[in-house]
Amino acid sequence: MSMQAVALKDSPGDWERDLEWRLSLAGAEDTARGVLFKGTLEAVRGLGDESAVRGCMEASGETHFVDVFSYPIRSLLKMLACAARQLAPRYGSGEQALRALGRRANADYLASPLGRAVKVLTHGSPRRMMESAPDIHRQTMSFGAVSVEWTGLSSGLVVRRGDFLPAACQEGALEALLGATGGRRVWVKREWVEGLDGGFAFAWE
Repeated sequence: MSMQAVALKDSPGDWERDLEWRLSLAGAEDTARGVLFKGTLEAVRGLGDESAVRGCMEASGETHFVDVFSYPIRSLLKMLACAARQLAPRYGSGEQALRALGRRANADYLASPLGRAVKVLTHGSPRRMMESAPDIHRQTMSFGAVSVEWTGLSSGLVVRRGDFLPAACQEGALEALLGATGGRRVWVKREWVEGLDGGFAFAWE
């Protein structure tokens, strides 16, 4: 597996090539829960265009999704590419659309039975929610690993290893986690990306 650095710039060609590269590395054993697929479809549905929703479903190669069932990450990557093209005009670029898709997918996860249980356990604390990030990853994806390093009482660094999701999606997902427990002035920024690994700084007030 090539672990060469991947440059992510805010232009359609770059995010599309990155998705194609990730797709080329994903295997049949790499899966994600259906709730992440459904969040992507709901974000597209927000445009009020059911034909776009149908297009994204067709791109995935799947016929339906159940929250707790697992589906190939390759199908999700294909859906994300289709959805980002549909949402790019609204968000200004495909990169920003992917970030919004990451937020929506994690927000839908947190509204699911599994996600609601996590929110109860974190007692409305952004810090406890971030400490739960490794468990959330294990619950929703079969690949990769997540760790959290604290740099202050309300700041830290999330390190994701072997993650097929684009960095912009990961940023959006972290924003959703912090916002779900009342974090204010949430700030998430990628510090580095190398192959399927990446570091994401975060903070809140």
